[in-house]
Amino acid sequence: MEILVTPWRMEYIKHGAQSDACIFCALLAATGSDAERFILHRDPEAFLVLNIYPYTPGHLMAVPYRHASNLSDLTAAELDALWRLSQLGERAVRRAYGCRSVQIGANLGRPAGAGVPAHVHLHVVTWPERGLWERWAGAAKPPETVRESYARLTAVLGELRG
Repeated sequence: MEILVTPWRMEYIKHGAQSDACIFCALLAATGSDAERFILHRDPEAFLVLNIYPYTPGHLMAVPYRHASNLSDLTAAELDALWRLSQLGERAVRRAYGCRSVQIGANLGRPAGAGVPAHVHLHVVTWPERGLWERWAGAAKPPETVRESYARLTAVLGELRG
């Protein structure tokens, strides 16, 4: 098992993770373009958004529009949308980053590691190959900005959607 070293997430650990406010509901209520909010793709029931405190470049999340705490709280359509968007996200990060491994998962509840425990979401995390990982590990900032990840992934998503 490899250990993720992501010092650029320290601001989130110190401040963002302490808030009980729902970042996803706030994001959806905010004004501005999807690009300004790093929303990559929208479906009728859910959306794909970049994590602004990524574990790795291209770390994105599939999120239902409706505020629900657990997978068991979702409708069949919402659950289906989360998995379809996770699959689309997987295809996009594989193509955009050339990674052979991708981790998809949910942290349900704060003890399980959820930073936003009240609004269920699935993480799609690129998992770099060994040589690349050593170059990232311990870096003071991510090797790619969230804006650069957004540009890279929107281009790939455009190709995938035809």
